[in-house]
Amino acid sequence: MARFFLVLIFLFRLSFVFPCELTGHFQFDVSNDVEVLYSGCYDAVNKGPHIIEYLLTKERLESPSVRRPSARFTQNRDGGALQNLLQEHGYSLPEHNDFTNSGFDRGHMAPNADFNDTHENAMLTFFIANVWPQTPQVNRVEWLYAENETRRLAVEYLAVKVVIVVDEFTDLQVGEIQVPLNFKRMIYDFENDELIYEIVVYQHLETLMN
Repeated sequence: MARFFLVLIFLFRLSFVFPCELTGHFQFDVSNDVEVLYSGCYDAVNKGPHIIEYLLTKERLESPSVRRPSARFTQNRDGGALQNLLQEHGYSLPEHNDFTNSGFDRGHMAPNADFNDTHENAMLTFFIANVWPQTPQVNRVEWLYAENETRRLAVEYLAVKVVIVVDEFTDLQVGEIQVPLNFKRMIYDFENDELIYEIVVYQHLETLMN
């Protein structure tokens, strides 16, 4: 089964590649010693991931899970490759403390719960390039619902491709980070590349003002 899983990862990387060609956008991968866990297209202008995509399997979800790490979001979960690339082009990554006392959660795009089969994998989701400002209502309720539905579908279909897109923004900022208007999630059946689930979750900014 482990060999089958690695073959899936290899095929996924070959057959499901997104374009990352906009000005100020940079591709990155976050990997352990064996596999690419998730890939991204980082939007250095708005300071967050324009696209995150990864393969989610029933096998991974049904593995024994580890406790959610009490970890800070760092700039080097990819070994520092993205930060170095950004600096070469005059950009930089945000920091964990940029979100502190902002009223927004640090919202994972590739969630910890999809990669908690090992402590190392769980830690690799705490990458500052994998996060956007989300209201508590979105992060803890509506986006969580979409994540849970994704996991249900991964078990049902055995393997799904997850694609998250953030490309619409409000006028608000958290430090220099633009606050997204919404978060788009698309789930594809890995076997036939059929879209099986799609949702757009909008931010409820009025909840921060009450």
